[in-house]
Amino acid sequence: MVLTKSHKSYFKAAKAMSELADYKRYQIGAVAVYKHKIISSGCNTTVTNPLQKHYNQLRFNCDNTSHSKHAELDCLLPLLNRKDIDFSRVNLYLYREHKSGSPALARPCPSCCALIQELGIRHVYYTNDGGYSHEEFI
Repeated sequence: MVLTKSHKSYFKAAKAMSELADYKRYQIGAVAVYKHKIISSGCNTTVTNPLQKHYNQLRFNCDNTSHSKHAELDCLLPLLNRKDIDFSRVNLYLYREHKSGSPALARPCPSCCALIQELGIRHVYYTNDGGYSHEEFI
């Protein structure tokens, strides 16, 4: 994926959000972009959320997992009831890095993919091991 100046800017904002994450194993940051402006941001956190529990049912066959908020849900939660947003025009950026500072895989999990698809978000940009990826959801 070729990074434009705009992509770099949004990934930089997602990286800043990842630095706020309180999840010990890995830190992921997310920003939602609409009409070339960041409209929401979030990070993964140890705080649990009932909506995360709902979406985790798509990922786990049992209920003994923690339902801590993923960065995608933390970012999109404030937007869920907004009627003034055309979610098909929202781009989501996700950032994660290795301890060495190089990009790490931040592709949305099946739970978050379900949320993204239900909202109608079509373009998701995320870090991968050593670079960046773009995926279009249909």
